[in-house]
Amino acid sequence: MLLAAIVALPVVAADDNLQQMPSKHKRTGIADHTIGILRAATVGMEFRLKAGVALGGTAPMPIPLNIQEVAGFSPRLNLNIEAEFVQDFNGPIGFSTGLRLETKGMRTNARVANYSMSMVSGGQEVSGVWWGMVETQVSNNYLTLPILFLWKPSPRWDLKIGPYGSFVLGRQFTGNVYDGYLREGSPTGEKIVIEEKTPYDFSDEVSRWDWGVQLAADWRAFPHLLVGLDLTWGMKDIFKKDFETIAFNMYPVYLRLNFGYAF
Repeated sequence: MLLAAIVALPVVAADDNLQQMPSKHKRTGIADHTIGILRAATVGMEFRLKAGVALGGTAPMPIPLNIQEVAGFSPRLNLNIEAEFVQDFNGPIGFSTGLRLETKGMRTNARVANYSMSMVSGGQEVSGVWWGMVETQVSNNYLTLPILFLWKPSPRWDLKIGPYGSFVLGRQFTGNVYDGYLREGSPTGEKIVIEEKTPYDFSDEVSRWDWGVQLAADWRAFPHLLVGLDLTWGMKDIFKKDFETIAFNMYPVYLRLNFGYAF
């Protein structure tokens, strides 16, 4: 027993020294003391946890002539959290994927003309063409899967581009109309003057699916800490195909600032 302990002692000491020795991260060239990160880096694999905030809006592209004036725009502080998996292919090329829980929301106020609308007035739902002010609130919750091509121009930078797909967990598209009038049924229909705020709710007409393109850049400030920017540009109308009240397509476009921890 004593002989075995004497033989094993140098091996244990050497292993302790290995774990305590600072080394270079293979992917980044940054000194790191964490042996787990070094082992993952030898095969070009990394797991990251990210959290951040996004600002942006859900709007038609381009802005139609029906919208005469944007009187107010208020981006919400949209929070998100993401688990990301990154794989390098023995060089500067790789891919990134993961799952992200995120909110995309905003508030706008605009003056419109000849704008299709359906609202509740006097306890009854009326539809037609609206001239006047439209106040809109959007807040949709998504579970998003990005699949991104990755390029490393330098040890500290990751540049990514690719498609994303989202499932809508929670939907809100509501607002009010006021200070105007509705031509019921058509532009020549009966005129209904509305001065006070009158609500509308298109939340149930928001599609359960969304997809688009994501551009991203991550900068490795320290061996574990990353700072990044993501731009997501929706390519699909947020409403269902059979929804015709709003005559133009609307797309979510958001810029996200995030902070990540690399394992």
